[in-house]
Formats: sequence, structure tokens, C-alpha cells
Amino acid sequence: MTYASTRLLFRPLEIKDAEELFLHVYSDENVNRYLRFETHKMKEETREVLTYFLENHHEIYVIIKKDTNEIIGTVEIADKSLENKTCAIGYLIGSKWWKMGYATESLKQTISFLFQNFDYQLIETVVRNDNVSSFMVCERNHMKLDGILRDRRIDKLDGHLDSIRIYSITRGEWGSKL
Repeated sequence: MTYASTRLLFRPLEIKDAEELFLHVYSDENVNRYLRFETHKMKEETREVLTYFLENHHEIYVIIKKDTNEIIGTVEIADKSLENKTCAIGYLIGSKWWKMGYATESLKQTISFLFQNFDYQLIETVVRNDNVSSFMVCERNHMKLDGILRDRRIDKLDGHLDSIRIYSITRGEWGSKL
């Protein structure tokens, strides 16, 4: 299943995306600073990670700029609970495309896609506390700060302990923002 916004197309991840994702996201030190895994040095590392994701049925969509057909990032739908009607969204945008509204547009469209097509009642995302741009993306999409978990991540660049923020939006809150 694919979905789209004004400037972006979202389609399921394929192994053929490894080269572009390596170039634009996984080898990008700025992006990977906030992730749990290390920055990829070789294309094969990205291929191995994508193979793992695909074999283990991770629900990941590549984000494609419609005007250039470039893959600029990914969105993952994770922690799906049919019983509790909740899921989580994780998003990555290559730093070349930061500050252009693509993350905000990606999160907005993914939230809409999920609420329109599935019975989720709450969608959440987890953001590093020092990733101000990312938590502002959540706030621009009317997500509420549920809480801050202290000292949960070690920064790869300077080793400081960082907290994480948990944001969420309910179906009712989303519906009132349309």
C-alpha cells in the first residue's frame, strides 16, 4: 500500500532502496547521531539492515520526493497493538533535506494515513530530548508531550546521557485538527 502528500510519495521499503538509503540517510552522521545503530561506512551494511527489516516484517516506507524521485528518508510503523489500538511512528530524513518541512509533512501524512485506514486510537513517537528540530515536528503536528524519560540514551558524538520525549496524538485530537 502506498500513500502520498503534496510533495512526497510513501511506498513500502524494498531491497533495491539500499544504495539510495545508504547515500542519503544511513551514512549521514547528522541523522545517525540520534539512532541506536552506528553510521554505515559501506553500502553492504545498509543492505544487511534492510534485509533484516524485510525478513522480520518491519513496516517501513521510503519517502520519495515527487519532483526528483529521490529517496530522502524513511517512516516506520512499529509497536502495533491491535488490542490497545496503538502504534508508534519513527521517521528519518537525510540532513540534506532538513529545514524544508519534509519531516513535518511526512509525519502529518503518516498520521492521517494510519487514522484513515486503520482502527488506531493513539499514535506515538519517541524523540531524543536534544533533537529539538524533531520534537518540534511532533508539536507542529499537534502531538502532545506525554512525558520525558530521563537519561535513556548515550550521545554517540560526545557521550553525554540524553533523555527521550514521548509524544502522542489521539484519533479525537487528530480529527479536531483537520
